[in-house]
Amino acid sequence: MSMPHVYCMGPLVLDRVLELDRLPGPDDKVFIGGKREAAGGPPRNSAMALVGWGTRVSVVSVIGDDAVGMTLLARVNEAGIGSEAIEIVPDLATGATIILVDPNGERAILIDPIAEPVLATIGSRLQPAAGDVVTSNLFHPEAVPAAFARARAAGAKTVLDVEWPELQRWGWDAARAAIASADIVTTNSQILRAFAEDKGIEPDIDAALALARSLQVDGNAICVTLGAQGVVAAKGEETFRIAALPVKPRDTTGASDRFLAGLVHALLGGASFDLALRQAVAAAGVYLGGGETDWKAVQAAARTLKNEPVGV
Repeated sequence: MSMPHVYCMGPLVLDRVLELDRLPGPDDKVFIGGKREAAGGPPRNSAMALVGWGTRVSVVSVIGDDAVGMTLLARVNEAGIGSEAIEIVPDLATGATIILVDPNGERAILIDPIAEPVLATIGSRLQPAAGDVVTSNLFHPEAVPAAFARARAAGAKTVLDVEWPELQRWGWDAARAAIASADIVTTNSQILRAFAEDKGIEPDIDAALALARSLQVDGNAICVTLGAQGVVAAKGEETFRIAALPVKPRDTTGASDRFLAGLVHALLGGASFDLALRQAVAAAGVYLGGGETDWKAVQAAARTLKNEPVGV
């Protein structure tokens, strides 16, 4: 029996990281203390974690034939991540982001949006097999549900990450359509704050559970990551709350992608959803803390965590 294949779908971009003493406010000026460039984007970040844990993984994306695109492709290949599903488009400017990071690891991200017709092509040729997993952010309102529908029809599992920039771009109707096509959904405190504001409630643990319940379709699993407060999740009728590891973040970029990758890897390894959640929280925590990130370290950290169900 062949090893399951994980396909991480979405924009592959160049991250330009600027290190600052503090994040700037309105009409403000801040000196740059350091800068670096790295391959980035949700699919690459999750794939990097997965390949490091021995998972068979490929990135599904679109890049240009420019120098940035070729650099990103080379870095994906060097990492041992499959690139067979990365399409190279002539004369396309490859996507990039600017990430501002302060000494506490807090960040602000500036996204140069990729054109909608380009995004619409991502995953259009993907043909996963039974037992595989397809992960994605909400990069396009039609391409994501279409790719997920094909994946589920083939017997593959689907995992969706919903974040605020994509929700602003495509809207709640698009998000709910994509959520309905996913077996597991992850979202975060930004979405929780928007949900709580709309409902006139505090964005607390109970609100996180209410958000998870409101997003469920046919009992699928919804995870609301809350940074230092850990994660609240609902799967079927069950509820979960896992506290975060007590770490000082060096840089929060990619933490949610590590959580998603940890969840996928744990479930592929046969873990229960409860254990998979703890290992996902641990995967994000050890990454944020800058320590060892191999799977044994993740498992050890996960043993210090426990589930405290909410709403029961």
